[in-house]
Amino acid sequence: MHLCCMNIKAITILPIFIFLSHLGFAQQDSIPQLITDRPDATESPILVPKGYLQIEMGSQFSHGDAQEDLIYGTGLLRIGVLDNLEIRLGLDYSKSTFKQTITEEEFNSFSPLLVGFKIGVAKEQGILPEIALLGHLSLPYTSKALDNTGVDMRFAFSHTLSERSGISYNLGAGWDGDSNGLQYIYTVSYGYSINQKLGWYGEVYGDFPEHLEATHYVDSGFTYLLANNFQLDAYIGTAINNDPNLILGAGFSYRIPH
Repeated sequence: MHLCCMNIKAITILPIFIFLSHLGFAQQDSIPQLITDRPDATESPILVPKGYLQIEMGSQFSHGDAQEDLIYGTGLLRIGVLDNLEIRLGLDYSKSTFKQTITEEEFNSFSPLLVGFKIGVAKEQGILPEIALLGHLSLPYTSKALDNTGVDMRFAFSHTLSERSGISYNLGAGWDGDSNGLQYIYTVSYGYSINQKLGWYGEVYGDFPEHLEATHYVDSGFTYLLANNFQLDAYIGTAINNDPNLILGAGFSYRIPH
C-alpha cells in the first residue's frame, strides 16, 4: 500500500530478508499462500486468514521539482481476527526535502499512527467481484505532522480474468485531518502471474481533493515469492500531471501464525 503521498535502504533491511526467508522456507507448507496489499496503491479485497499475522514493510524514494521524499520504512501490520475481519496498524518514518530558491529545508518525522480494519463483504461469483470495505484513522497525538484525526474509507474490488491474470480497483474518500475538504481516491491495477513465483502489475491511481487540482499516477512493479509466506517486491512510477516525476520502492511481506 503506497499512496504517493507513500516504499531502498537495502543495507538496513537485507539481514531481515535473510532471516525471514530462512523461517519462511521452514514453515511454508503450513501457511496459506501469501496475498499482500503492497507494493501497489490498490488494496486487495482478500483478508489475512484468521489466526495469522502479516507484516508488510518497505522503503520508497520520490523526486520532484518542489519536493524530495525518502521513506526509510513503511510498516503495515495486518492481523486476521475473524474469517471476515482483519485489524490493521501502520507507521512510516520519512525525510522530506523542500526545495527553495535560496535554500533547502529538511524534515524527519514519523507519520501519524494508522489504525484500521478490513471487512470482507462478498466473494467473487461470476461477473460479480470480490468486495471488501476498508477504513483507517490517522491519530494526531502520535505525530507532529497532524493536528486532527484523519479518516479514510474505501471499497476494494477484484475480478479474476484468467488463471494467470486479474484486475483490482478501489473507490473511496478521506480527510487528512487538516485540510478543509474531502479527498476522493481511485485505483485500477492489472496483475499477471508470470510463473508460480514471479508476478507483474501495472497500475493507474489518483486523488481528487475538493479544493485543489487532481493528481494522477502510474506505476508498475514485480513481486517474487521466495516462500509460501515470504514475498519480495520492487516498483517504479511517476505522477502524470504533477510532482513527483520519479517514484522508486522496494520491500517485503511476511506471514506467521499468532
